[in-house]
Amino acid sequence: MLGEKLNRQVWAAASGDPKVAPACRLVDALIMLVLLPVLLPVGLLIAAVVFVDSPGSVFYRATRIGLGGRPFQMLKFRTMKTGSKGPSISTSFDARFTPVGRFLARYRLDELPQFWNVIKGEMRVVGPRPEDPDFVRQHAHEYEEILKVAPGLTGLTQLVHFLDDLDTNNPLAHYESILPGKLSLDIRYVQTHNFRVDLLILARTLLLPFRLIADELRVIIDAQRSHPDAATRLAVGGTSFVLSIVLVLAFLAGAGPTG
Repeated sequence: MLGEKLNRQVWAAASGDPKVAPACRLVDALIMLVLLPVLLPVGLLIAAVVFVDSPGSVFYRATRIGLGGRPFQMLKFRTMKTGSKGPSISTSFDARFTPVGRFLARYRLDELPQFWNVIKGEMRVVGPRPEDPDFVRQHAHEYEEILKVAPGLTGLTQLVHFLDDLDTNNPLAHYESILPGKLSLDIRYVQTHNFRVDLLILARTLLLPFRLIADELRVIIDAQRSHPDAATRLAVGGTSFVLSIVLVLAFLAGAGPTG
């Protein structure tokens, strides 16, 4: 059983590793051909900003569990200060974030390097989000079903929880409270997904930046009502303009949500 495999840290031999179906790889390759001309320059720009923002590696590698219970190194842009210690779960107010890292994590731009995992065949564009080994161990029964498919950059749980933020007082307990619902969505995806469903999820993902814009505009409007003086309106309006540009770039990059 998967739980026993995880507890013993026993994984399939390389010759027996499960593989993503060739037809699915072909679909992912076609999507990548469309997105890479935009993703590559945006990714290079973000990498340069991360490098200048704080000392340390540009990338961060997190161990996740993939298809068939096989672990892999999921790639992300580094968002936290080098050498930071703490829980694997973070909130938008986490002190470990660098100034740029907080922004990248909020708008999911730190997830862009995972297209490399897609190219390697460790992930797909659409599928359940890959999970930390500890949580997989705790919910081994559910992951027996979920890990029948490859993890993805985006999926049903990302569409539902994209704008969520965890309780700053106890983010780990908050995440564990919502995890059963996320697992149910992932199991539902595994049991019902097809090419049409994947395209629908991808299309809805590309609309997520507009949800972010609407959410940020609501905050801006509330701030303008609370501070009606001209100087504040000008400052808030300028922030809105800059933010809108950044969010449009995020949309063009096709940045998918994370978990």
